[in-house]
Amino acid sequence: MKPTSRPFFTLFLCVFLSACSTSRAVPIDDFASNSTSILDQEEYSNATQLLSPRGSGPRPFYAIAHRVLMCYGVRDALWHGANALEIDVQPWKDRWYADHDGTLTSKGDSVEAMFRTAAAERRAGKNLVFVWLDIKNPDWCDRNWRTCNIEALRNLARRILQPAGIRVLYGFYNPHGRAFDIIRGSLNKYEALSLDDNAGYARNVFLRRGPSDIKKRVLTRGLFFPSISFGKCLGNGYEICPQLRRAAESKMFGKVFGWTITKFQKTQAELLMSQAKVDGLIYGFMQTHYYDHKDTRLSLAFLTTWIQDHPDDHYLATVRDIPW
Repeated sequence: MKPTSRPFFTLFLCVFLSACSTSRAVPIDDFASNSTSILDQEEYSNATQLLSPRGSGPRPFYAIAHRVLMCYGVRDALWHGANALEIDVQPWKDRWYADHDGTLTSKGDSVEAMFRTAAAERRAGKNLVFVWLDIKNPDWCDRNWRTCNIEALRNLARRILQPAGIRVLYGFYNPHGRAFDIIRGSLNKYEALSLDDNAGYARNVFLRRGPSDIKKRVLTRGLFFPSISFGKCLGNGYEICPQLRRAAESKMFGKVFGWTITKFQKTQAELLMSQAKVDGLIYGFMQTHYYDHKDTRLSLAFLTTWIQDHPDDHYLATVRDIPW
């Protein structure tokens, strides 16, 4: 299906938002698609076993910066100490953008610019393990629109991120549509697929449709303000915490991630780590894009402080850990 035109005035804005913001910009090298991948060069002898019993020893934990939509947000998050980035991505006719809402005012930098910034930071030595692509409107462009279909997003990730040593998580909210099937059927060894839903539903989807490799299956669950529907972690309800705990206990998923830890969620963060046994948490602002601010630093500190206080449970994952 040909994409429906967005309102005509968005075309005017595309001229100004098509390139990465020039503020705080740094020169980015053009990484050739045939360059040797850092991922292929790294030694894996010290990597964590993905499906080892939870609680059998300290496990790698992923502090995932929330809603990174600008190139300077990439640099800020990694400077703060994030080891993964969550980037909301939307297809527009000319290309993919870092964009949470798909409206006139919500578009951030282009996905290509974001990826090049992340790759440059990783090559400069930053501890960036993976990028989580939170895909909005994944089927808005069909196979004939090569600038904005799902293949275009995947190809950018493989051409820019993976040669720099950055793994990729493709995040979906439902398993229906061409984009989900394309990604599910073409995952390479550096990629995984996530579904944001209840543990039982996601388990059944993955069992019926794949991927068959458990390491490639990721369960995510959360809310912009998780306190609204947090639940009792040790209960059997359908709220966030018990669902994440059940997913972790099921051993049907390679990783289990929750969201979003803001400055208001210190207690919830500690419960998700101690009782639900999640592998990572998205942290940051509730409803705006990531940048350097006392609140983003504080929400990250909730995670890192708990890890420091519980060295037998978790450690902050490094690029030597293999998430999938």
